[in-house]
Amino acid sequence: MNILSTYFLYFFIYSVIGWIAEMTYCRLYDGKWSWRGFFFGPYCPIYGFGGLIVAIFLYPISDKPLLLFGLSMLLTSLLEYLASYLIEKIFNTKLWDYSKYKFNINGRVCLLNAAEFGILGILLTYILQPNLEKLTILIPLNIICILDVIILVILSIDLTATLNSFFNFKEKLKILSELTEKIKTINNDKLSEHSIIKELSDLRQRLFFKLAGIGKRFIYAFPNLEFKNLNTQLQEFKQDIKNYQKEKSQKKE
Repeated sequence: MNILSTYFLYFFIYSVIGWIAEMTYCRLYDGKWSWRGFFFGPYCPIYGFGGLIVAIFLYPISDKPLLLFGLSMLLTSLLEYLASYLIEKIFNTKLWDYSKYKFNINGRVCLLNAAEFGILGILLTYILQPNLEKLTILIPLNIICILDVIILVILSIDLTATLNSFFNFKEKLKILSELTEKIKTINNDKLSEHSIIKELSDLRQRLFFKLAGIGKRFIYAFPNLEFKNLNTQLQEFKQDIKNYQKEKSQKKE
């Protein structure tokens, strides 16, 4: 119980550290801040699992840095590949795609990311994990258990809210697409009434703004986001967002 409680706390801490690393990396790469990760909160659980893998299985070989680096690359890349595969199969969704990168495997993992994970594994083993162990030793077990319960409740609520928002986004995207097609069909009918077109266009605009509020977070967090059955509609929506922001910026000028 003592070990499980402590490792769950490690999992959460590494999830937060991973989120910070992801945010910082994307800020340096893209030149702007954007919220990363699937959850609403400031944590990326995949980094938490990756951190645990290194801490549990690789920490014992800390005296062999080259082997540690190589296994960190391998095991964390396997985790990323598995996560990508399961997300695609369960949700018909791609959250990331490395197809444009050299030395990638099915767009799920790539050598560049693997090397970065290897570096993170070194940092975790020689800096983060030793200091975390020193810190947790100072915390009474009952306090760690209370923290674990609070964290578990927060993650459960966040997961529920995130999944609800995600599926709501997909559902409304489908409705928006159907409404757009209906407007196009009516527009092609010369006998159609102008009032009907205007009414449907107003409805589409309201739905678009509502959808933009829900979907922008997922689009910005995952620029390569794809929906297996709605990808054409998603790409059109992304373009609509860009056009709207461009028009908004031009009006300000």
